[in-house]
Amino acid sequence: MRTNKGFSLVELMIVVAIIGILAAIAIPNFMTMQLKAKRGELPSNVNGIKTAELAYDAMYDGFVNAATNGAITLSKVAVPWTTGVAGWTELPWAPDGEVRGNYAVAAATTDFAITANCDVDADGIPATYTASATVGATQTSLNDSF
Repeated sequence: MRTNKGFSLVELMIVVAIIGILAAIAIPNFMTMQLKAKRGELPSNVNGIKTAELAYDAMYDGFVNAATNGAITLSKVAVPWTTGVAGWTELPWAPDGEVRGNYAVAAATTDFAITANCDVDADGIPATYTASATVGATQTSLNDSF
């Protein structure tokens, strides 16, 4: 007696359809997580800049103004940190690698305001994080469409 081993065409088509449905669900979620991870550099860098400002204040009794770190076009592509920009040379902070955002510090006598912007979804509307001497990194604007 002869037995047929293997899958029928119908069974194979059902498996392909199930894989297609799972991929349709998983790929957009994966893309969303990628963009969130790319945007995640901002709050940690803002908190690092805040710590550096507080350390500078402890040493020199004042805060440092730091201009926007160069003419970085906001996108999901990381670019090298611009060195030699006014204020950043005095401030004891620099990123560990490339950045996807613009960072600036506006200092006053008793406080400072850090602003960070990025646009990882390339819609032209940046997500913004801010911090001050008393407040940690706070998301003030999130317009990324994901």
